[in-house]
Amino acid sequence: MVDVDLDDPVRRRFRTLGLAPGAVVQVTHRGAFGGRVVGVGADRLAIDAGTCRRVAVELVVPVSPLRVGGVS
Repeated sequence: MVDVDLDDPVRRRFRTLGLAPGAVVQVTHRGAFGGRVVGVGADRLAIDAGTCRRVAVELVVPVSPLRVGGVS
């Protein structure tokens, strides 16, 4: 996450859930009306479409798994 353009109470709630600038999240599901389910660590959180539009993210491409001793 890069930035969130949300009211202070919602911003604070996001922060307590681990959704703050600098957090790495993964979209796990896309809803029919634009909402998303995102993974933050072991947690999954549903976010409505209106809120999703107010959250700025940056795509991070995962690197390949570390190989140690020829085993991945």
